[in-house]
Amino acid sequence: MDLAGYRMEIDRRLFLAAVAATPLYAAPPLVSFSAGEARLVEALCDQIIPADDAPGAKEAGVLYYIDRQLAGALARFAPNYRQGLAQLASACRERTGREFLSLPFADQTAFLQDVASGRAPGLDAFFRMVVDHTMQGFYGSPAHGGNRDEASWKMLGVTGVMEGHQH
Repeated sequence: MDLAGYRMEIDRRLFLAAVAATPLYAAPPLVSFSAGEARLVEALCDQIIPADDAPGAKEAGVLYYIDRQLAGALARFAPNYRQGLAQLASACRERTGREFLSLPFADQTAFLQDVASGRAPGLDAFFRMVVDHTMQGFYGSPAHGGNRDEASWKMLGVTGVMEGHQH
């Protein structure tokens, strides 16, 4: 088939929308969280370590670290997540009249500052646990499900950590 002189027209907006909708990585399946719980945990992690000039918790796949670990080494915390996520969602609706995920980033931050300071009774311990697990997933070994592409290690200038080890 001779395609000489054939010109293919591509709608630039449609092309960019298709590229933007294509994930850069294949997200692993969730093993502990429902889709709704996962969205809320990912938003919390994004608040704890937001992206700036370096990847944040979301880009580093911290959600998948927590999800995977709750089915394994951190299984004892799974009930705390179920209860804490439900309480956090309820407290947010009560305080703001909106779902946490529907709040602008700055309003999510303000709500979580109240939680962290104890102004949302019963949620501060849950939030501290999420902060701890977010840090573990962000700075730990990619072999455990987080720190995708060694994002935090690259940010810190730590190289060659996984050489000779399987990811």
